Amino acid sequence: MPPAVRYEYHDFGPPAGSFLGDVIAGLSARHKALPPKYFYDARGSELFERICELPEYYLTRTELAMLESAGPEIAARVGAGCAIIEYGSGSGRKTAVLMRALQPAAYVAIDISSEQLRAASAALAAMFPAVSVAAVCADYTRALDLSKLQALSHRKRLIFFPGSTIGNFTTEQ
Repeated sequence: MPPAVRYEYHDFGPPAGSFLGDVIAGLSARHKALPPKYFYDARGSELFERICELPEYYLTRTELAMLESAGPEIAARVGAGCAIIEYGSGSGRKTAVLMRALQPAAYVAIDISSEQLRAASAALAAMFPAVSVAAVCADYTRALDLSKLQALSHRKRLIFFPGSTIGNFTTEQ
């Protein structure tokens, strides 16, 4: 009999007023803009995954290749049994590559898109049944208290923040 999936979900979703404040600030700025984090509802996340498959969008393929290549070295430096904390977890494609290499004890996925977060983290929990998985719906650009998560009872932690996510931020951010 396979081991039970260890999975927890926490909704620290952005406060109701933060969307309005962000919209007002963005549209009041000299250069009008809306934070990309609000594009990642179920449909926005689906569209982004389709963009990642385009030949012109090389970032995801490059990051996957880098993780495949550097995975063994990362694992040697970090060691097995760590807790991986990923900001902007998305579909989990890159995460699965890293998890295969590291054999972590726990994984914490943090994303603003609740629908994609639930689906991706549940899939990773099923793919890696020995790993405690915590899905945290939150705006990671704001302070988060993750201290009560059972998955983070491990001493060694690895923060995973893939580089392509940085494109969602301005230079100042």
